[in-house]
Amino acid sequence: MKGAIRPMNAIGAIPGRLRGPTKPRSPLITGAVGYFLPGMILTLSLIGCSRLDTRGESQTAKPARASISYIGAWGMKGPDPGQLDQPTSIAADSIGNSYIADIGNKFIEKFDARGTPLLAFQDPSLTHPQSIAVDRGGAIYVSDPARGSVFIFFPNGDRYRELRLPTRGNAENMLSVAVDDDGLIYVFDTSIGKIFSYTPRFKLVRSWQPFGNSPNSHGREGAIASGSDGYMYLADPEGNKILRIAGDGRVALEIRAAADSAGRKLSAEFVVANKYIFAMDADGRMLQVWTNDGKPVLDADLAPELGQGSRYPPALAVNAHGELLVLDDRESRVLRYKINF
Repeated sequence: MKGAIRPMNAIGAIPGRLRGPTKPRSPLITGAVGYFLPGMILTLSLIGCSRLDTRGESQTAKPARASISYIGAWGMKGPDPGQLDQPTSIAADSIGNSYIADIGNKFIEKFDARGTPLLAFQDPSLTHPQSIAVDRGGAIYVSDPARGSVFIFFPNGDRYRELRLPTRGNAENMLSVAVDDDGLIYVFDTSIGKIFSYTPRFKLVRSWQPFGNSPNSHGREGAIASGSDGYMYLADPEGNKILRIAGDGRVALEIRAAADSAGRKLSAEFVVANKYIFAMDADGRMLQVWTNDGKPVLDADLAPELGQGSRYPPALAVNAHGELLVLDDRESRVLRYKINF
């Protein structure tokens, strides 16, 4: 691979793996891999990172109005480790690192909060990396609709298991994966309109159809996310709403999108973090934010950074430093916004 970093793998050669020198680390691992040995973070050469803008905040008697402020961006386009080709999804862990699944170069990549590459790996069986999630211990979950599977990796990138779903593989399908604080795994399969829930030991607990069992519910676009409040959340672009779902599959709340302009629609790109829901409009520019009980908080236009034209809605994540991360796949970069509420 042109420009790739020559690998030095202390664990053993793995097909498709490109890594730099190892650096020991001993996190407390929970979730699906919580019963096994701690992983190691493998560092790559620095490819570039953005600088953090430090801005003081004046203290006032009244609380500041909810807002987000642009900090900067990081990312470099390319096919090599630490670069982004066709990134599809982004997630963040409990200490502020970011994880990106890239269908273009087939890498699963890890970056620190400033965009410094920490880890990049491939798996020969993972050909269509799509949705990505990280559990509390740093284990990485990546869906592959072509295989109808979710791959689970140790924090160092070694594969732990492939979870095969009771569904047919289809590269055109969407499989959205989420993991809650207890290690329970949720996968939403749009082709059949079903949510599958698994224990941390990969036992299927239940499956259900959140949109009903009518033919129109099959192939209905959507994505799933977990909240720290014990609920699951499901984006329903067709219904222009987000569903708050209890553990028994019951819809506890429907959060409706803003309807302040004609034709305004939600997308399936959203994230739930710190008791807030962040969701992109279908135009790929407008951001809506609610509390997790449905109270509107913010309506923001990201066009100054993303561009004025309509675009595919970018994937979102929120890191432990109170930053909203916006995956700009068109420019192969991650935009950083400070969350001011």
